Amino acid sequence: MKNQKGFTLIELLLVLAIIGIISAIAIPALLGQRARARDKSCQENATGLISDSIAAYDRASEAGIAPADGAGLWLVLTTDVAPLKAAAIHVTTDKNPWAGTAGAANNAFSVMAALGTADEAGARALATTLGTVGSGFLPPTAAAAGVPGVAGAIGVGVQLNGTFKDGTGADQSVFTKVGAID
Repeated sequence: MKNQKGFTLIELLLVLAIIGIISAIAIPALLGQRARARDKSCQENATGLISDSIAAYDRASEAGIAPADGAGLWLVLTTDVAPLKAAAIHVTTDKNPWAGTAGAANNAFSVMAALGTADEAGARALATTLGTVGSGFLPPTAAAAGVPGVAGAIGVGVQLNGTFKDGTGADQSVFTKVGAID
């Protein structure tokens, strides 16, 4: 009887076929996971910016130097300049997770614009570049004739690569968040 060592050709082909099938299933799933992680990072950047903006506005208000428009607040957040330096929360260290792809800026935040409306539609209009958080400011209106003032808002929007279901079940590619200020 002959002493055989090693694998037959059929056994090797069977192993290669199994590896090919597993690769065909696993690789696309892993590639999609990377894109979802980048989108999640964009959402976290937007959520962090809204929190930081509201905190900076509140600190500036307590110091009696709250900006009447978003420009002053945005400078506080991005460049940490006087006179609001004491109220500043510096957020420019965040990078755009989609940087290096077509049309994506390196910085995670774009210039603050007038929000226009305090709802999600106003914030959605701010998301113009993949992964870059657009922020908007709607100043509170002053009280008149004993009527309480109307709260303002800070809104953010970020364009995502993929889609997600919003509260109504519709597919969205823009993540928005709006916070009230007074």
